[in-house]
Amino acid sequence: MQLQWKDVSAPDVLDYSTDYRLRQSAMQQGAPAQDQWWSALVQLDNMSLVGFADVLQSNFDGDAVIPVEDLIEGEDESDPDFFVKIFAKPNALNALNATGNSLGVRDISLGHEVSDDAAATASQPDLVEGAANNITVVEDGTVTVGIIDDGIGFAHNLFRKGLTETRLAAMYIMDADNGPNKAVGRKLFTKQINALMVQNTFSGILDEEAFYTAAGSIDYASPYFSTTMYRRSHGSHVMSLAAGYPMEDARDDRPIIAAQLPSAVSEDTTGTSLAPSLRSALRFIKRRAKRIRVGSANGPIAPLVVNFSYGNFNGPSDGTSTIARIIDREMQSTPEEQRRMVMPAGNSNLARVHAAINFAQAPAGHDITLDLNVMPDDFTGTFVEAWMPYSANTPPPNVVAVRVTPPFGSTSLLVHAQAGSSQVLHNAAGEQIAELAYALEPAPTARGVITLSINPTFTNEDSVHVAPSGRWTMAFQNNCLPDDETVQVRIQRDETLPGYKTGARQAYFNNACYVRFNKIGEPLPVDPEGSDCPIRRAGTLNGFACGDEPIMIGGLTQSNGQLAVYSSAGPSSKARGAAVPTRMGPDASARSDDSLVVYGVLGAGTRSGSMVHQNGTSVAAPLAARMVIDALAEGEDADRAWVAAQGERDDSSYPPLQPAQPFVTRTGGGRLRLANPFGPQPPQP
Repeated sequence: MQLQWKDVSAPDVLDYSTDYRLRQSAMQQGAPAQDQWWSALVQLDNMSLVGFADVLQSNFDGDAVIPVEDLIEGEDESDPDFFVKIFAKPNALNALNATGNSLGVRDISLGHEVSDDAAATASQPDLVEGAANNITVVEDGTVTVGIIDDGIGFAHNLFRKGLTETRLAAMYIMDADNGPNKAVGRKLFTKQINALMVQNTFSGILDEEAFYTAAGSIDYASPYFSTTMYRRSHGSHVMSLAAGYPMEDARDDRPIIAAQLPSAVSEDTTGTSLAPSLRSALRFIKRRAKRIRVGSANGPIAPLVVNFSYGNFNGPSDGTSTIARIIDREMQSTPEEQRRMVMPAGNSNLARVHAAINFAQAPAGHDITLDLNVMPDDFTGTFVEAWMPYSANTPPPNVVAVRVTPPFGSTSLLVHAQAGSSQVLHNAAGEQIAELAYALEPAPTARGVITLSINPTFTNEDSVHVAPSGRWTMAFQNNCLPDDETVQVRIQRDETLPGYKTGARQAYFNNACYVRFNKIGEPLPVDPEGSDCPIRRAGTLNGFACGDEPIMIGGLTQSNGQLAVYSSAGPSSKARGAAVPTRMGPDASARSDDSLVVYGVLGAGTRSGSMVHQNGTSVAAPLAARMVIDALAEGEDADRAWVAAQGERDDSSYPPLQPAQPFVTRTGGGRLRLANPFGPQPPQP
């Protein structure tokens, strides 16, 4: 395989990922790609919502539209993090993504592909939600539980208070066919859910297959599918740990509002397509939560706790990514609305997806290299981001340069941390299979990033040009990086989640200096003291949760109190102008495995009566959310500081951590002692 690098000018765009994905779509699909609708989230710059709607109408002749739910939502347009969701075709998206555009757009994040029908109905009002405007009056001590996930088996008996009575106040199936308005998915409220249960109950038994099909959660004709079809799903399990109760003990003071993300978004573990859907889910939950009032129809809004057990590996990891800012904006508490967000710390501690480039101890003129193992039979692309430290200078200094050597072929020229620097790798047929390019991420991130984008290594499609698997070498040259600054290198998450069939396989760094095991062959959960290996476990926290609002939870093994070896570690990166990292670690840690033998935590399967084990910090988070919910009901603050204090209080009841390790970066405030509501209880100290 003859591979050749070519020097090209990097695109002058606001968001490199959006540009790259649109170019790949055009190369793979040809002319039809120009008619494909996409969702996207745009950040406006001194532009009103009405003014932006006029811009779209006058410039793109029906090729871009704002969904009606954004037009009627009501926004503080003076907020610098004012986002708008749109549906648009590539010609409009490319124009909006151009640096210095005169269309009022400061930044853009591309979502997922949407159907022509969804785009055509985007401007039609959602009559179902519009009619569900009643206020629900609840007792003091009620806390609303919000869940954002995939494959939510909301007919499970743990979410019902009777055979045909749900505990859900609302359920948003975001990619279900809603008939007259396909743009908004399908929204079901208590009365509709109960009616569907009645219609699908026969001889005193709820036919859950028929129920989910009627609700739109299962659609065998769809090109995508919901993991609700399977015996177990992530969303069912997570929701049970946060808000599940046996039917005979059902609680009216824990109403549930759930949003099931589109399958196309959930299967994309990179997280690059998440932003538009996440914002819609959060806003739906907030709208419905405002209708749950304590004491009377004019009483205070019941507190809201949202669990979002998703994570990523890449991004700036400093709280300034689009996802982190959406969460901070939407989940910030006000005097009228008390809100909490609980998220996992991540499971990438041992994944070898993070490296830190610092030349303080390197010999003068010596490059630092990273060996990148790109997996064979990977149906999806591999992306590596090298994030420069923040600089107040405009443009930022050219602190490092990167050259790449593929498994077969020559080494690229240096790509510098300066505008326009880019290299493209072609195969013998002249087809692009990889790209190395610099881009400056707009404020508030305001940091440069050099991205290596590698095509899939296997495909069944003639239009996809494959790249070679094996060892790709990235060499970093020091131009003027200060000794006290670091370039953070992160590989995008690229996994095939249970139930999905994307064919994704995670790439990883594989330098010989990385020590994987201790002396007796156990996985080493911390970086060896004094190690100069650039591949680091420290700094692997979930980038989605690095903002100010989320309560971030790590994972531990309950039987021995030791931290789960996969639970990600801090610190996060330093944000613009900050003297210290945004976070030193999670806020606390909680049960993610019952024991070394019994992995995971017992929770709901997708069908009533079924229970399954699943592990990871994704299950530690909803257990902590359950604690936060109960604490808010008792009048506690139950914020990040409170959770950290609870962890510190409980930690002394556990055995000491072995091996000794940095306390805050992996455990946060400490190790919470939380019961599993459906399984073995923790031993009492």
